[in-house]
Amino acid sequence: MLGCGSSVGSPVLGKDTVGVEKKDWRTRSSIILLIEEVSILIDTTPDFRQQALLNNVKNIDFVLYTHSHADHTHGIDDLRIFSYIKEDKISCFGNSHTINDIKRNFSYIFNNKNISGRPRLDLKVVNDSFIEQGIEIIPLPIKHKDWDILGYRINNFAYITDCSFISDETFSKIEDLDLLIIDSLRYSKHDAHLSVDEAILIAQKVNPKRTILTHMGSDLKYNELIEYLPKGIEPGYDGLIVNL
Repeated sequence: MLGCGSSVGSPVLGKDTVGVEKKDWRTRSSIILLIEEVSILIDTTPDFRQQALLNNVKNIDFVLYTHSHADHTHGIDDLRIFSYIKEDKISCFGNSHTINDIKRNFSYIFNNKNISGRPRLDLKVVNDSFIEQGIEIIPLPIKHKDWDILGYRINNFAYITDCSFISDETFSKIEDLDLLIIDSLRYSKHDAHLSVDEAILIAQKVNPKRTILTHMGSDLKYNELIEYLPKGIEPGYDGLIVNL
């Protein structure tokens, strides 16, 4: 877990940081998956460079984008070094809206007149399940308020962030999980994100072996959540490693 914070991170800029517990320091939400020799990044946050350094990330084989909001894409330029290491383009996957936004928001990357100083990326639109480097990727359509965005299932794991609604069709794709990582912004309701209690209800419906909360606002405290959450559900923290 590279980061598990909300769009503004935690602590919020301008707020007092005295006494903030280590696990309540959260960068923007992103994870990296290692499956044998394949390294899969989900989202490139504005904190990606620091996340990669802190977690000793040496390689990125491909990227899955959930959506195009700034807190999930604005570290895209730091894929540049990884594309140089790879000596090839890095494939980046997302739905059509996300891919179109990335092309527009970071047009310098895809301008062929720029022959240097940019990431080498190959953007690919996701419409259905696909195989990349021998790994099956199952996109999970969800709602982020009025946005159609994606979570992802890979093997016995599912990642769903920035979520306000999950359809029955998507629920049918997240059965028999060992691990679910799911959005949980705050205790009170929000029109674009799950609350803590809503995340609990979804976790209980999906019934994975383990559930970890992500995209948590600064008002959510790790130690308080440990006491509040039912068995099998826990708050994430930056740097958390899970072996499946």
